[in-house]
Amino acid sequence: MTSIQLSVGGLALALALLLATALRWWRRGFPLPDAFALVGGLLSGLLSALCSGGLLGLAAHLLVGQATNPLGDKVLGSDTQLLAHPGPAGLTGPGGVATVLLAAATALAWRCCDARLRAQIGTGALSGSALGLAAGLSGLAAATLVPAINHLGDQVLAALH
Repeated sequence: MTSIQLSVGGLALALALLLATALRWWRRGFPLPDAFALVGGLLSGLLSALCSGGLLGLAAHLLVGQATNPLGDKVLGSDTQLLAHPGPAGLTGPGGVATVLLAAATALAWRCCDARLRAQIGTGALSGSALGLAAGLSGLAAATLVPAINHLGDQVLAALH
């Protein structure tokens, strides 16, 4: 798989969408289903971007390369510079299993939700996939989130053996 870099415009678009969604959630009085939908989408997108290969990694890279970067660059008005490549996240095979299960649960929730919650999940996934390619957030996720996902995957596989 070719390595995709996040552009400054893509980062700006992802952060603007995330900020607009968070402000809308705040104005509605902090409804819990909206928070779960946004966080589920963010985690699915972020972990998909941290996958080194497979369909989830390919989907996140295509989303950033074909949608987020071009739209963000158009919003800023010109081709913008690319940000640094993130380092390897350290997601193991069992961590990949947990990531697939989380993505499947998010997709199932998307199918069962109304249009407002679907928008929350979609915005979270778009923002998460872009932010997962930012070196700083990728490093933070590699230090905090990835070990927990790897451990969860180990537990799932141990329960099935």
